Amino acid sequence: MQKNELIYKRKAFDNKNFEITFQATDDILKQAIKLDKTVFSKRDVGNFETCKAMLKKNNDMYTFLLYNNKCVGYVNFIRITDEAFQKFLAGKMKDFELTAQDVLPFSKNEKNKCLLTSIVIAKSHRDSSAIIKLNEGFYEHLNVLKKRGITIDEVVIDCVSIDGIKYVIENMGVKYVCDSFHGKIYHTYGIYNKHKPPEIDLEMINNDNLKVTSLIQYEIFNNNWCGYCDLLKEVEDRQKHPNKSLPITYLIKYKNKPIGIIGLYELKNYKNTIWLNWFGILPEYRNRGFGTHALFKIIEIARKHNRKEFRLVTYKNWNYQAQKIYQKTMQLSEYYKNKNDWQYAIENGIPMIFSTSLFDKTITKWNNKFVDLLSDEILHKKSIKKLKKDGLI
Repeated sequence: MQKNELIYKRKAFDNKNFEITFQATDDILKQAIKLDKTVFSKRDVGNFETCKAMLKKNNDMYTFLLYNNKCVGYVNFIRITDEAFQKFLAGKMKDFELTAQDVLPFSKNEKNKCLLTSIVIAKSHRDSSAIIKLNEGFYEHLNVLKKRGITIDEVVIDCVSIDGIKYVIENMGVKYVCDSFHGKIYHTYGIYNKHKPPEIDLEMINNDNLKVTSLIQYEIFNNNWCGYCDLLKEVEDRQKHPNKSLPITYLIKYKNKPIGIIGLYELKNYKNTIWLNWFGILPEYRNRGFGTHALFKIIEIARKHNRKEFRLVTYKNWNYQAQKIYQKTMQLSEYYKNKNDWQYAIENGIPMIFSTSLFDKTITKWNNKFVDLLSDEILHKKSIKKLKKDGLI
């Protein structure tokens, strides 16, 4: 590479203090590893000597985002051997197991099968334009490689955080492949900017939209689950107590048209966890990215409630349409079989709990702690009566 290719400062950046560099100096590499420690669990943190050994094999691995000359983000993108690539694709290898022996230099004459192993942004910059600038820098790096005659044939992506998952789904043409023992594995042919995800809005329920929200909920869940009474109570309680934060329900809107419902709630005995509530998209809007995008939006809202874990309860048999979204986005899934809970639902619906960390740490299992499935059935019966009484059905 020429020197002017190694350090790239984009004129379009709205903040002159941001800078992109592709050059991994010892100082920047140590800063990146220090950044790892703030967002990853211990085994996902980079090792300086291992990274240096890999750089000797491929010195084009990194795109760094600097702010006032300090590393606040980076992307680690490596060409790897076909053997390592296949192991990743099968979920049999993790990025912290990678060694310099698995790394290859980019080539003009051979297929470049690559691993996108880290996408990191400092927590202090996640609400800024930093992610946009890092993304632009990464694609500029790919353009630099392309100018040198290097094309990317296949990419496998190892995601261990909800932010990494969101990034690859919204920015690249990835296909979810499998779970590994610590992350989510995605695959794409080549690498490119995906079409912008559908723009949706979340509108908090109130007296004005309560009726349409309730009818959409009723339609989505096909008269099997209904929470009309809880929605009424939520709106009434918020009028009496404006600062009450949970539960909270939103109408999902696309081009100002209601297309779904989503919300959050808490279980009083488990203050570290916030739960997904009443999530569904109308049938005619499914399989178009609306559900995934709404899930990412509600996770961002959940973060503002200062909880460590985001979880949801679903049913393998009864909510099978939502399984694909949860499987490809959430970090952990487990069956729920608490012997003190509603056994009919456990035996026939086969409940599952999906979980993810809100702060990029390893998520722990729920381990069958009581969640009270029966309360939903009681609520459903009360709500159907109330819907009929109010003339909505």
